[in-house]
Order: sequence, then structure tokens, then C-alpha cells
Amino acid sequence: MENDKLLDKLVINEIKTQSDYLADKIKNMIVSREFHDGFVFPNENEFCKKLNVSRSTLREAYKILDTQGFIHRTKHGTYVKCRDDIAKQGDFVASLELADNHEMVEFVCALEPEAVFLAAQKVDEEGLAKLEEVMIACEKAMDNSKDLVEMNYQFHACIRELAKNNLITSALTAYYDIFNHQIIEDIYAVSTDTVDFKRNSLVQHRELFDALKNHEAEKAKSLAYNHLLDSMKFQLKMSGK
Repeated sequence: MENDKLLDKLVINEIKTQSDYLADKIKNMIVSREFHDGFVFPNENEFCKKLNVSRSTLREAYKILDTQGFIHRTKHGTYVKCRDDIAKQGDFVASLELADNHEMVEFVCALEPEAVFLAAQKVDEEGLAKLEEVMIACEKAMDNSKDLVEMNYQFHACIRELAKNNLITSALTAYYDIFNHQIIEDIYAVSTDTVDFKRNSLVQHRELFDALKNHEAEKAKSLAYNHLLDSMKFQLKMSGK
């Protein structure tokens, strides 16, 4: 009965019954943990009847999810991959989508300060000028949460580029969209409760810029770490945890 309720959410009532639409619905339920690790889907005939889709549509949806790393198909059935197994297989994109907020913060706290450390060692005048321009744009956007979220994103993206390490840039860029959506946007959305936090964050941006300008790599790394920790603590405070 409980499984039936879960499967009912996948029924496509609209005219569009494309496999990519179905794959998205299944993926969202995996990411939200409605379909737990190891969840076994019904046999194809039963499932197709339940969803009111053709067998080819279901198989194509499975193919998409298999390629993305979320499910595993065998002769005995199709099931949701264990999150730990996905991580062990090095499927970084799938692991990012499945990560909870705590895992995301730990990841960025481990990697972004290192990117800042490298940026402080490698930054040139052109890079500093670009970063300063974005920093000032952040400060001007203080009273507009939507613009501030965007400019804050650009500030951190600029620092990642200044690290001049494509692996670090790629990993942090892949991650940061999710981090930005689930944590930073959440924080900036409630303007009455976040004025002091925003003001302090902008002060930290300027301190970080000064450390980069002076090529103080260790200081910049420490500032970046504390900046991220403050974001995490404030987000936890807002969520009541």
C-alpha cells in the first residue's frame, strides 16, 4: 500500500508522456529520498500499466536514469542505487544532486579555501581588478536580495577562476549551483533577518580581497573558511537546527 502511494506520484496525467519527463519525476523522488536506497521498481508490464505509458517509454526513462547513475538494471529487476555506491563509483554529478546540506557545506569548506589559497599565490593585477569590480557590485546590491545572490555567485566564481586550476574550478562550479540554490538563496530570501549577516558577509569579501591583493595565501585561506562556516551556521539557525 505504501509503495502504491509512492508509485501513484509517477502517473502521467498530462498529454506529454515522454521518457525524459518520466525520468525527471523518478529522479526527483530519488533525490528527495521518497525512493530509498535499494528501492525495487515493479516489473515492466505492471509498472507500465500503473503509469499508463508504453514499454519503450519506460525503458528509455530507465536508460536515462542508468546513464545518470541513479539506478541499476539487472536481469532480475531495476532498483535505486545506494548513495554510498554512487560515491564509490566516482559518479560526481549524481552524488552532488543526492548530497544533503551538511555534505555540501563540508565539501565546499574542504575545497574552496584551497582554491582561495592558490588564487592568492597566482592572482595578477588584471584578476584583482575584475574581482574588485564584482565585489563593489555586491556591495551596491546589498538591498536587493536577487541581485546580491547573483553577484555573490560571481564573486566566488571569479576567485575559483583566479586559482587557475581547471580541476578545482570544474568541481566547485558543478557544486556551487546547488549550494547557491539550497543555502545562499535561502539565507538572502528573508531580508529582515539577514541584514546583519549580509553586511558582515560583504565586510568579509573586502577582507578576503585585501588578503588576495597582498598575496597573503594562508590568511586568505583562513578568511574563506570562516566565511563559509558563517554561512553554514546562519543557515542552520534559520532552519531551527
